[in-house]
Amino acid sequence: MIAVVGQSVIDRVTTPDGRHVERLGGSPVFAAAAIVAFGLDATILTRGATPQLLRSLSATPVGVVVGPSSTSFVSELDLLVGGERHHRVASLGDPFLPRDVDGWMAPSLARCDTVVAGAQWTGDFPPETLAALAEGGRRVLFDAQGLVRPPVLGPIALRGAFDVAAIPGVTVLKCAEAEAEALFGRAGPAVAIAAGVPVVVVSLGERGAVVHTGQGMEAVPVVPVVGLADTVGAGDTFLTLLAAAMADGASALDATHVACAGTSVVLRARDEQRA
Repeated sequence: MIAVVGQSVIDRVTTPDGRHVERLGGSPVFAAAAIVAFGLDATILTRGATPQLLRSLSATPVGVVVGPSSTSFVSELDLLVGGERHHRVASLGDPFLPRDVDGWMAPSLARCDTVVAGAQWTGDFPPETLAALAEGGRRVLFDAQGLVRPPVLGPIALRGAFDVAAIPGVTVLKCAEAEAEALFGRAGPAVAIAAGVPVVVVSLGERGAVVHTGQGMEAVPVVPVVGLADTVGAGDTFLTLLAAAMADGASALDATHVACAGTSVVLRARDEQRA
């Protein structure tokens, strides 16, 4: 069983046709869609957003546990045709702390052997929290947003230098292409592998992904879904499917094939629903 841990985000969206929408975002909502679509054995641990927005998440047939919070992560998104977007942070949420892992999360985590840490910004999952999530041998998959998004408001600018001490216990570090460039520079993900991270997966959108391990690197292709106006959450879908496949015993490479194919299915269905 997997657990997806992440902020429930308030997304204030301007669509390509100029409409303004407030909706639930963050890793939990996109993970839930993947969990339902593929019948995954999973639970969601989250905090933030509003009771009204959380109703859509609670209405899914997925186990959801909402922890206490004093503030929410708020993002502002201008969506452009072709999947590009302008993204600003309007508010930061409460970080996940070791006391959360040992407190309100504990009953759910006791049933899980794999955890997705769907980080939104640097400090969302402090090193002590990641170490706590990995206790007992749990596999931890970490979103590199948590290493390259500084905790500041305004337009998102990716900045960071890789430090393995920031991600103790992480089994898989998942990066979007731009995140990998910001984090590793010309040296590439080999820096993380040499430092002891077992697996780095770099997702390349419609070009698939590349899996880096101590045995080298291997590209994973995908059937592209082109022309999408809204690709928000694709990375969260990918990471959830990757975690579920690894929890079922797949290698990192085989799990990446599953994640690429499954994300393509989810995005194609989303596009068809909005056509």
